[in-house]
Amino acid sequence: MSDLMRVMTVTLNPALDLTVPLEGLRLGAVNKAGGVELRPAGKGVNVAAMLRLHGVPVSAGGLLPAHDAPVFGAFLDELGIGNAFETIPGRTRINVKLVETEISRVTDVNTQGATVPEGTMDRVWARIAKEAPGILVLSGSLPPGLPPETWAGLVAKGKAAGHIVALDTSGAALAPALAAKPDLIKPNREELAAYLGRDLEGREGLIEAARALRAQGIARVVISDGSAGALFALPQGMVWAKPPKVTLTTTVGAGDSMVAGLCAAIARGLGPEETARLATATAAAAVSRPPGGLPDSDTIARLAQAVTVESLGALLPEGKY
Repeated sequence: MSDLMRVMTVTLNPALDLTVPLEGLRLGAVNKAGGVELRPAGKGVNVAAMLRLHGVPVSAGGLLPAHDAPVFGAFLDELGIGNAFETIPGRTRINVKLVETEISRVTDVNTQGATVPEGTMDRVWARIAKEAPGILVLSGSLPPGLPPETWAGLVAKGKAAGHIVALDTSGAALAPALAAKPDLIKPNREELAAYLGRDLEGREGLIEAARALRAQGIARVVISDGSAGALFALPQGMVWAKPPKVTLTTTVGAGDSMVAGLCAAIARGLGPEETARLATATAAAAVSRPPGGLPDSDTIARLAQAVTVESLGALLPEGKY
């Protein structure tokens, strides 16, 4: 697999994800949990972990509070992921996922990250330049101390350096980052509706939004819509992919796993249908993985064959976006 394009993920607001399985959540009462899991995470870290399952060479970088750097380092080493993080003072935030197993409902409680000192982003870019990845994945929220334009600056630098830049963020950072025209974005329906300031009605609403974003210069627009599937608007064509039914064990890294599948598809030069199958199966495997572990490549391959893919035809002539 050494001939595959190398990927670097950038996470500026990493977290320790605490997943707590419960039969049902009773507010204001004592709840007994099942097997609790605490693992290093953050969107880019999750992407990197899933990319290793696809055999793609990958490093994970960005910003990491020094107190928990050894825990993240051990996690990355075990998976064979390069460690390109820059450390900052403080502790890593903890995000809590309450999984109600009886009704497959997840409640997220996300906390605020450590404050970033001035001038730190210059060191992050120096690390990116040193790694010289073929694909640069910028994902997640921004911690205190960084302006909303932070991702936009990295998108612009990455594209100028010749990297394929994938972006997965939301909120105030999304608009300026999209204006910098990343090569790949993967919002969900709610994130994209918030960015556009209007509801996206049905599948047609997603298709219309994807066409508009590609016309602005974003080559690959993938919009996830939960269990209904996802729209893949790609240079070679547009498809809708619906995942197979799986048993939900967690929602940690579902969207990140789809980004990993997309990057693996780019590294392999896959077409629209194969890309949709791989990305959708990777996400499905992630949400049904064994507690405390990662899915395996055989499971992803099996799920890929069970993904339903519907062709929606061409978008625009190739190169005219």
